[in-house]
Amino acid sequence: MSKLFFILPIFLLFIACEKVVNTGNLPIYSKYPTQLNTEWEYNTIVMFEYYDSTGQFDSSSVMDLGNTICKISRINDSITNFKKLILFEEFDVATPDNIHRMWYINSDSGFYAIAYSNPGTSNFIIPKQIFSSPESFKQLIKSIGVAPAFYFSLPNSNQLSDSIQFYTYPRKVLAYPLKIGSRWIELIEPFYRERFIRKQEIININGIEYNCYKVEADWDFDISFNDYIDLSRGLIKREIISDSLRIISQNSPEPEGYFKLTSISELVRIRKP
Repeated sequence: MSKLFFILPIFLLFIACEKVVNTGNLPIYSKYPTQLNTEWEYNTIVMFEYYDSTGQFDSSSVMDLGNTICKISRINDSITNFKKLILFEEFDVATPDNIHRMWYINSDSGFYAIAYSNPGTSNFIIPKQIFSSPESFKQLIKSIGVAPAFYFSLPNSNQLSDSIQFYTYPRKVLAYPLKIGSRWIELIEPFYRERFIRKQEIININGIEYNCYKVEADWDFDISFNDYIDLSRGLIKREIISDSLRIISQNSPEPEGYFKLTSISELVRIRKP
């Protein structure tokens, strides 16, 4: 039986309980910016910091994953019975033909992810404490991307697909109004995660200051996942941090050392129509 059969009653109930706002007329600073043809560009780096026997860092290296474009292609899109959807398209500058798509609704209560296609990897990688190589962490970062909600494919999906997949329940990416002390459930599958805000921060990138809410994650994985959101400009920075990872050789299960991984995606430019 089609998953859409289960999704539609839930979503229609969701629509009936609150007014859906036409995102082309959203007041500035109150909701995530979703003006048609807005385009963001981000650069992502991954830093590896290695511990010595005393627990101090003794060496480090940086991997540049290149730049990613995220843009709003439509603000009044329709998929089957879903109306007034905002379409975000995302692609790496190095591979512009591999376009990831995510559909959202900006409602009175929050910013919801409804559906997606062609996610960043064929299967979402459940975060683990042991990454077998820098390439495996790079794959995880690519699967998360830089859109307001990160992608994941269905558990039984083995290939990239342009077919549209609907979330069983709308994912509440942001809860409105954004404010210190807010906490909400973002998703319950393929794992449970809550997001929360406990402070605002001024982020300075290339001499430009952004007034951001730091949106943190509460989940079962020992990985810090933080988004810095400026409501006038969108996602400014995304950081993913996993500490005290073990270095394992192919010949022995005993760790040869420990290291810390930090991924940072920062806004390079934003183009508004």
